[in-house]
Amino acid sequence: MINVRKAREVDLRKVVELSELWVAECITYGLGANTEELLQSYIGEYFWVAEVGSDIVGYITGKIHVSDGLAVIAKGERYLEVDEVYVHPQHRNGNIGHLLVDKLLQTAEGNGVTRSIVYSASKQWQKIVGFYEKHGFTMWFVQMYR
Repeated sequence: MINVRKAREVDLRKVVELSELWVAECITYGLGANTEELLQSYIGEYFWVAEVGSDIVGYITGKIHVSDGLAVIAKGERYLEVDEVYVHPQHRNGNIGHLLVDKLLQTAEGNGVTRSIVYSASKQWQKIVGFYEKHGFTMWFVQMYR
């Protein structure tokens, strides 16, 4: 059974381990591992973990911002920025990532924040785009390199 709940301080060490595993996978450009100190700043409404049994297998973080006038969000409007979503490789086909995103979006909407953005530097960008499209996100811009 999967349990999605707000992260607590006692979870930070395990989330750091997941963050380090994410870096070791080499699936995201420029990703550095989180520290407990950095994660501490997320404790609150926009930091959730997913448990299978008593083991934390995924997490999501986000922050609320006020738009300075983005091309897609009017100046002064509050929006959620989804910062990180990670699920342990052995649990990726179990819908956990979707549950985490749903929980974060529902929390924001419950607080009157209906707009959201997400950025990804994933090397598996096609899969990531499809993943977020299932949550109502649409493409804003594309940046490429060679």
